[in-house]
Order: sequence, then structure tokens, then C-alpha cells
Amino acid sequence: MMNNRQLFGPLFLPGLILWSFASAAAQTPPGAVSAVEAPEWVKPPIQAINVSHHTFPSRFAGGPVSYLIYLPSSYQASGKRYPVMYWLHGRGGSQQGIPGFAQRLTKAIEEGKAPPMIAVFVNGLPQGGYRDSQDGRQPVESVTIRELIPHIDSTYRTVATREGRLVEGFSMGGSGAAKWGFKFADIFGSIGILAGALHGRGSPSPLPAGLALTARDDPWALAEEYAERVRGRTSIRIIVGSKDGLVKSNTAFHELLDRLGIDHQFEVIEGVGHTPWPLYDALGDNCWAFYSKAFRMEK
Repeated sequence: MMNNRQLFGPLFLPGLILWSFASAAAQTPPGAVSAVEAPEWVKPPIQAINVSHHTFPSRFAGGPVSYLIYLPSSYQASGKRYPVMYWLHGRGGSQQGIPGFAQRLTKAIEEGKAPPMIAVFVNGLPQGGYRDSQDGRQPVESVTIRELIPHIDSTYRTVATREGRLVEGFSMGGSGAAKWGFKFADIFGSIGILAGALHGRGSPSPLPAGLALTARDDPWALAEEYAERVRGRTSIRIIVGSKDGLVKSNTAFHELLDRLGIDHQFEVIEGVGHTPWPLYDALGDNCWAFYSKAFRMEK
């Protein structure tokens, strides 16, 4: 039923940039709480192949919000519509690994290993948690779900259906992908969880200090509540390293999905800690095959 394959040893690609959307060095340790600061809704541009920086006006944020978007090389000339992956960064908000991702994705598309797709890199704020904060200062969920996604669909040639949208993320972003993938099952048809910070009532990992979750923000509660809407309709994968402190909670979440009868892919990558790129590298071509399955483009 489930694919619970243990991989022995990550495969590193020499000469390429280490992907550090929220690497162990850049990411705030789980449980750490920084001083309250004004939300950084506009991040600086990043130079990468096929990637551009944009902003859109947000009523919820009270001003412009930035995003980075990857358009495949064929986008301008083809006139076709493309599925969209929404990528959620980890705590700390680092997007410096986007050039390495864009380079790899472009190569995989050119080699026919990945389907041509748009990738949107969401501004989730350093500790936004991909939810609407109780004080109203960081409405990341509303900004993304109610404003960014409609903006993307009206601005670019997207496949504007649930089958044409995938939400994926690392650490805090992995938890966000789980929350949104279940909570908004009519918006997203696929979920990718990489070393998700899957805190909540069913997690063996303690909740970080200062973080209180309601049932609307708890991935465990949301998985149970919306299991029927996801079961048999949504492609899901959970990837985590064997040396990651979050391996227990990711394994427990996999077991929860098993109990709920929700088909999914679960991978433990031997020897990898809390860093995203070795997780992808270790999957090899299977990394890209998931996207083909997610967008119903299997060969």
C-alpha cells in the first residue's frame, strides 16, 4: 500500500549550488522565538535562471507582497497552460537556494524527467507558520490562499484547477504544505512534505515555546478532519532524513495517514540531517517522477 523505502546514502551532485531554502545553518532552531518585528512582506530579488521577482497589492498585508516565480523555458513561445508548484520555505525565510533549484528543475525538464511547470516561491515570513497569526499582524494564509493564488492564475497561463496545483515545502514549509494540502483540498491536488515541522496534538515532538495551535492550524487535526476529501484524490509524499530531529514526528504523521487509509509515499533518507537538498538528491529521478504523478502526466 505505502511506499516505505529506506534509502542508503544521499547522492550529491558535484559543482552545483547547495540548496539552502532553509538549511540547518540558516534556519532558526525549532523552539526559538525571535523578537517581534514588522513583517518583511517584500523580499529582495534573487537572480536565477527563468526566475523573476514581483509584487502584488495585498489588502490583508496592507501593502505590496513579493513573490518569486519560475517560468519554464518554453513558457513565452508555447502559449500553453502550465501546472503550478507553490514552494514554502522553512523558518528563517531564506530563499538563497532558489538558483540551485531553478538550475536543477530546468535540467530535469529539458531531459524529460520533470513536467514543464511554474514554481511560485511564497513569502511566508521568517516565522509566519503559514497561518494567520492571532494578533492579525502576519496573515500569511489569507495573503497566499485568498490573494496570491488568484493573482497567479489571473497573471500567468496556469492550469487553474486543484489537479494543476501542488503545495510543497521544507520544515516550517513542510508543515504549511500539510496544513494547506488538507485544509484546502479543493485548491491543491498534491502535497509534498520535506522534513515537516509537524507539531500538533498527535506529534511526538514538543510544541515550540510560544507557539499555540488551534484545530485550524494543526496538521494532525486537519488530516483527520479532511481525510475523506483527500483520500484517493491527492498525491502525497513525506521525505525526512534519518538524522533529522523531526524524523519521529514525520514517521508518526506517516503512520497517522496509514491509519486514515490515505495512500502516500514515505521515505527516510539514511544519514541526512535537517537540510533539504540532500533529500531531493537522494531520490534521484524519483524526485521528478512525483511531480509527473502529481500533475497526472505519467509516461
